[in-house]
Amino acid sequence: MSDQETVIRALLEAIEDKRMLVLATVVRADPRTGVAVGTKLLVDEDQQVTGTLGDTALDAQVVRDALTAMQERKSHVATYGPSDGTANLAGEVGVFLEVVEPQPALVIVGAGHIAVPLARIGKMLGFEVTVIDDREKFANRERFPDADQVIADDFGPTLANLKITRGSYIVIITRGHQYDEEALMQVVDSPAAYIGMIGSRRRVRAVADNLAAVGIDRAKLERVRAPIGLEIGAQTPEEIAVSIIAEIIAVRRGGRGLPMSEVARNRALRVAR
Repeated sequence: MSDQETVIRALLEAIEDKRMLVLATVVRADPRTGVAVGTKLLVDEDQQVTGTLGDTALDAQVVRDALTAMQERKSHVATYGPSDGTANLAGEVGVFLEVVEPQPALVIVGAGHIAVPLARIGKMLGFEVTVIDDREKFANRERFPDADQVIADDFGPTLANLKITRGSYIVIITRGHQYDEEALMQVVDSPAAYIGMIGSRRRVRAVADNLAAVGIDRAKLERVRAPIGLEIGAQTPEEIAVSIIAEIIAVRRGGRGLPMSEVARNRALRVAR
Protein backbone atom coordinates (compact mmCIF):
# COMPACT_ATOMS: atom_id res chain seq x y z
CA MET A 1 0.00 0.00 0.00
CA SER A 2 1.38 3.44 -0.98
CA ASP A 3 1.82 6.30 1.50
CA GLN A 4 -1.11 8.15 -0.04
CA GLU A 5 -3.37 5.09 0.16
CA THR A 6 -2.40 4.79 3.83
CA VAL A 7 -3.38 8.43 4.37
CA ILE A 8 -6.79 7.88 2.76
CA ARG A 9 -7.41 4.78 4.86
CA ALA A 10 -6.44 6.67 8.04
CA LEU A 11 -8.75 9.52 6.98
CA LEU A 12 -11.71 7.17 6.59
CA GLU A 13 -10.97 5.50 9.93
CA ALA A 14 -10.75 8.86 11.72
CA ILE A 15 -14.05 9.99 10.21
CA GLU A 16 -15.69 6.70 11.24
CA ASP A 17 -14.27 7.10 14.75
CA LYS A 18 -15.52 10.72 14.91
CA ARG A 19 -12.06 12.18 15.47
CA MET A 20 -11.26 15.73 14.40
CA LEU A 21 -8.39 15.92 11.93
CA VAL A 22 -6.49 18.05 9.47
CA LEU A 23 -5.79 16.82 5.96
CA ALA A 24 -2.72 18.62 4.58
CA THR A 25 -2.52 18.63 0.77
CA VAL A 26 0.22 20.21 -1.35
CA VAL A 27 -1.57 22.56 -3.77
CA ARG A 28 1.45 24.25 -5.32
CA ALA A 29 5.18 23.61 -5.27
CA ASP A 30 8.29 25.08 -6.86
CA PRO A 31 9.75 22.25 -9.00
CA ARG A 32 13.13 22.76 -7.29
CA THR A 33 11.69 21.53 -3.98
CA GLY A 34 11.06 17.99 -5.18
CA VAL A 35 7.67 18.10 -3.42
CA ALA A 36 4.81 16.78 -5.56
CA VAL A 37 1.50 18.60 -5.88
CA GLY A 38 -1.31 16.45 -4.46
CA THR A 39 0.83 14.78 -1.79
CA LYS A 40 -1.09 14.40 1.48
CA LEU A 41 -0.36 14.16 5.20
CA LEU A 42 -2.92 13.55 7.95
CA VAL A 43 -2.87 14.81 11.56
CA ASP A 44 -5.67 13.75 13.93
CA GLU A 45 -6.81 15.13 17.29
CA ASP A 46 -4.60 12.63 19.12
CA GLN A 47 -1.60 14.10 17.26
CA GLN A 48 -1.13 10.92 15.26
CA VAL A 49 0.56 11.66 11.93
CA THR A 50 0.06 9.57 8.81
CA GLY A 51 2.00 10.07 5.58
CA THR A 52 4.69 12.53 4.51
CA LEU A 53 4.94 15.45 2.12
CA GLY A 54 8.42 14.32 1.16
CA ASP A 55 10.53 16.58 3.37
CA THR A 56 11.17 16.08 7.10
CA ALA A 57 11.42 19.77 8.00
CA LEU A 58 8.31 20.56 5.97
CA ASP A 59 6.39 17.74 7.65
CA ALA A 60 7.32 19.04 11.11
CA GLN A 61 6.17 22.59 10.35
CA VAL A 62 2.97 21.41 8.70
CA VAL A 63 2.11 19.24 11.71
CA ARG A 64 2.58 22.22 14.06
CA ASP A 65 0.39 24.43 11.90
CA ALA A 66 -2.20 21.67 11.49
CA LEU A 67 -2.61 21.37 15.26
CA THR A 68 -3.10 25.14 15.49
CA ALA A 69 -5.65 25.06 12.66
CA MET A 70 -7.47 22.24 14.44
CA GLN A 71 -7.61 24.22 17.67
CA GLU A 72 -8.90 27.31 15.85
CA ARG A 73 -11.16 25.23 13.57
CA LYS A 74 -10.00 27.24 10.53
CA SER A 75 -8.91 25.75 7.20
CA HIS A 76 -6.41 27.77 5.18
CA VAL A 77 -3.52 27.60 2.71
CA ALA A 78 -0.08 27.98 4.32
CA THR A 79 3.11 28.79 2.43
CA TYR A 80 6.47 27.24 3.37
CA GLY A 81 9.99 27.86 2.18
CA PRO A 82 13.43 29.17 3.15
CA SER A 83 11.93 32.39 4.53
CA ASP A 84 10.01 30.60 7.31
CA GLY A 85 12.76 28.26 8.46
CA THR A 86 12.08 25.25 6.24
CA ALA A 87 15.56 25.77 4.83
CA ASN A 88 15.65 22.33 3.20
CA LEU A 89 13.33 23.69 0.52
CA ALA A 90 14.84 25.42 -2.49
CA GLY A 91 11.57 27.22 -3.18
CA GLU A 92 8.05 27.73 -1.88
CA VAL A 93 5.40 25.09 -1.22
CA GLY A 94 1.72 25.85 -0.66
CA VAL A 95 -0.20 23.44 1.56
CA PHE A 96 -3.96 23.44 2.10
CA LEU A 97 -4.67 22.65 5.76
CA GLU A 98 -8.25 21.36 5.71
CA VAL A 99 -9.91 20.97 9.10
CA VAL A 100 -12.32 18.03 9.02
CA GLU A 101 -14.75 17.95 11.94
CA PRO A 102 -17.08 15.10 12.83
CA GLN A 103 -20.77 15.85 13.17
CA PRO A 104 -21.04 17.71 16.47
CA ALA A 105 -22.77 15.80 19.26
CA LEU A 106 -25.18 17.45 21.68
CA VAL A 107 -25.52 15.38 24.87
CA ILE A 108 -28.47 16.52 26.98
CA VAL A 109 -28.28 15.13 30.51
CA GLY A 110 -31.76 15.43 31.97
CA ALA A 111 -35.00 15.21 30.01
CA GLY A 112 -37.06 17.91 31.71
CA HIS A 113 -38.96 20.81 30.17
CA ILE A 114 -35.88 22.63 28.80
CA ALA A 115 -34.53 19.49 27.13
CA VAL A 116 -37.46 19.22 24.70
CA PRO A 117 -36.88 22.50 22.79
CA LEU A 118 -33.10 22.14 23.22
CA ALA A 119 -33.10 18.75 21.49
CA ARG A 120 -35.32 20.10 18.71
CA ILE A 121 -33.11 23.14 18.08
CA GLY A 122 -29.93 21.07 18.31
CA LYS A 123 -31.18 18.65 15.68
CA MET A 124 -32.24 21.54 13.45
CA LEU A 125 -28.67 22.91 13.67
CA GLY A 126 -27.13 19.60 12.58
CA PHE A 127 -26.07 18.13 15.92
CA GLU A 128 -26.27 14.43 16.68
CA VAL A 129 -28.58 14.61 19.70
CA THR A 130 -28.52 12.24 22.68
CA VAL A 131 -30.92 12.65 25.58
CA ILE A 132 -30.30 10.87 28.89
CA ASP A 133 -32.57 10.58 31.91
CA ASP A 134 -33.19 7.87 34.49
CA ARG A 135 -36.98 8.22 34.14
CA GLU A 136 -38.67 6.46 31.23
CA LYS A 137 -41.70 8.72 31.43
CA PHE A 138 -39.39 11.61 30.50
CA ALA A 139 -36.78 9.90 28.32
CA ASN A 140 -38.91 8.46 25.54
CA ARG A 141 -39.54 8.79 21.82
CA GLU A 142 -42.87 10.53 22.28
CA ARG A 143 -41.15 13.51 23.88
CA PHE A 144 -38.00 13.41 21.72
CA PRO A 145 -39.01 12.12 18.27
CA ASP A 146 -36.08 13.77 16.48
CA ALA A 147 -33.25 12.76 18.85
CA ASP A 148 -30.70 10.26 17.56
CA GLN A 149 -30.60 8.49 20.92
CA VAL A 150 -32.94 8.57 23.89
CA ILE A 151 -31.51 6.66 26.84
CA ALA A 152 -33.56 5.89 29.95
CA ASP A 153 -30.93 4.80 32.46
CA ASP A 154 -28.82 6.06 35.36
CA PHE A 155 -26.75 9.14 34.54
CA GLY A 156 -23.34 8.04 35.80
CA PRO A 157 -23.01 4.60 34.15
CA THR A 158 -24.56 5.87 30.92
CA LEU A 159 -22.11 8.76 30.61
CA ALA A 160 -19.21 6.51 31.60
CA ASN A 161 -19.97 4.32 28.58
CA LEU A 162 -20.81 7.12 26.15
CA LYS A 163 -18.19 8.08 23.57
CA ILE A 164 -17.26 11.70 24.25
CA THR A 165 -14.94 13.49 21.82
CA ARG A 166 -13.71 17.00 21.08
CA GLY A 167 -16.88 17.35 19.02
CA SER A 168 -19.15 16.73 22.02
CA TYR A 169 -21.18 19.49 23.69
CA ILE A 170 -22.61 18.41 27.04
CA VAL A 171 -25.55 20.14 28.69
CA ILE A 172 -26.35 19.09 32.28
CA ILE A 173 -29.92 20.05 33.18
CA THR A 174 -30.98 17.40 35.67
CA ARG A 175 -33.65 17.75 38.35
CA GLY A 176 -31.29 17.91 41.33
CA HIS A 177 -27.73 18.69 42.38
CA GLN A 178 -26.99 15.06 43.30
CA TYR A 179 -27.64 14.09 39.68
CA ASP A 180 -25.60 17.06 38.48
CA GLU A 181 -22.69 15.77 40.55
CA GLU A 182 -23.10 12.23 39.25
CA ALA A 183 -23.06 13.47 35.66
CA LEU A 184 -20.31 16.02 36.07
CA MET A 185 -18.01 13.51 37.74
CA GLN A 186 -18.11 11.39 34.59
CA VAL A 187 -17.52 14.16 32.04
CA VAL A 188 -15.36 16.83 33.71
CA ASP A 189 -12.18 15.02 32.64
CA SER A 190 -13.43 14.31 29.11
CA PRO A 191 -12.20 16.02 25.91
CA ALA A 192 -15.66 17.57 25.32
CA ALA A 193 -15.61 20.96 23.62
CA TYR A 194 -18.27 22.29 25.97
CA ILE A 195 -19.67 21.35 29.37
CA GLY A 196 -22.47 23.48 30.76
CA MET A 197 -24.63 23.05 33.85
CA ILE A 198 -27.88 24.76 34.73
CA GLY A 199 -28.62 26.12 38.17
CA SER A 200 -28.30 29.09 40.47
CA ARG A 201 -24.88 30.25 41.61
CA ARG A 202 -25.58 28.66 44.99
CA ARG A 203 -26.39 25.29 43.41
CA VAL A 204 -23.40 25.47 41.12
CA ARG A 205 -21.10 26.34 44.02
CA ALA A 206 -22.49 23.47 46.12
CA VAL A 207 -21.84 20.98 43.31
CA ALA A 208 -18.29 22.26 42.84
CA ASP A 209 -17.58 22.09 46.57
CA ASN A 210 -18.91 18.53 46.84
CA LEU A 211 -16.86 17.32 43.89
CA ALA A 212 -13.72 19.04 45.17
CA ALA A 213 -14.28 17.30 48.51
CA VAL A 214 -14.07 13.89 46.82
CA GLY A 215 -10.86 14.75 44.98
CA ILE A 216 -11.95 16.42 41.73
CA ASP A 217 -9.41 19.11 40.86
CA ARG A 218 -11.01 22.55 41.11
CA ALA A 219 -9.02 23.66 38.08
CA LYS A 220 -10.92 21.09 36.00
CA LEU A 221 -14.22 22.35 37.35
CA GLU A 222 -13.36 25.85 36.10
CA ARG A 223 -14.04 24.73 32.53
CA VAL A 224 -17.69 24.05 33.36
CA ARG A 225 -19.95 26.87 32.18
CA ALA A 226 -22.34 27.43 35.02
CA PRO A 227 -24.81 28.96 35.21
CA ILE A 228 -25.33 27.89 31.62
CA GLY A 229 -26.13 29.95 28.52
CA LEU A 230 -25.83 33.56 27.36
CA GLU A 231 -27.55 36.37 29.22
CA ILE A 232 -30.46 37.28 26.94
CA GLY A 233 -33.18 37.66 29.58
CA ALA A 234 -34.55 34.17 28.85
CA GLN A 235 -37.51 33.04 30.96
CA THR A 236 -39.45 30.30 29.18
CA PRO A 237 -38.02 26.81 28.52
CA GLU A 238 -37.80 27.66 24.83
CA GLU A 239 -35.95 30.91 25.51
CA ILE A 240 -33.57 29.17 27.91
CA ALA A 241 -32.89 26.54 25.23
CA VAL A 242 -32.02 29.34 22.79
CA SER A 243 -29.69 30.88 25.38
CA ILE A 244 -27.90 27.55 25.86
CA ILE A 245 -27.55 26.74 22.17
CA ALA A 246 -26.32 30.29 21.49
CA GLU A 247 -23.49 29.79 23.96
CA ILE A 248 -22.65 26.45 22.35
CA ILE A 249 -22.51 28.07 18.90
CA ALA A 250 -20.27 30.83 20.29
CA VAL A 251 -17.88 28.23 21.71
CA ARG A 252 -17.91 26.17 18.53
CA ARG A 253 -17.42 29.08 16.15
CA GLY A 254 -15.27 31.33 18.30
CA GLY A 255 -17.92 33.99 18.76
CA ARG A 256 -18.05 36.49 21.62
CA GLY A 257 -21.80 36.71 22.13
CA LEU A 258 -21.90 40.44 21.39
CA PRO A 259 -24.70 42.31 19.57
CA MET A 260 -23.83 42.54 15.88
CA SER A 261 -24.53 46.28 15.99
CA GLU A 262 -21.78 46.66 18.58
CA VAL A 263 -19.38 44.52 16.53
CA ALA A 264 -20.07 46.66 13.45
CA ARG A 265 -19.64 49.88 15.43
CA ASN A 266 -16.32 48.73 16.89
CA ARG A 267 -15.11 47.67 13.45
CA ALA A 268 -16.05 51.08 12.02
CA LEU A 269 -14.15 52.83 14.81
CA ARG A 270 -11.03 50.77 14.10
CA VAL A 271 -11.21 51.60 10.40
CA ALA A 272 -11.68 55.31 11.19
CA ARG A 273 -8.50 55.33 13.24
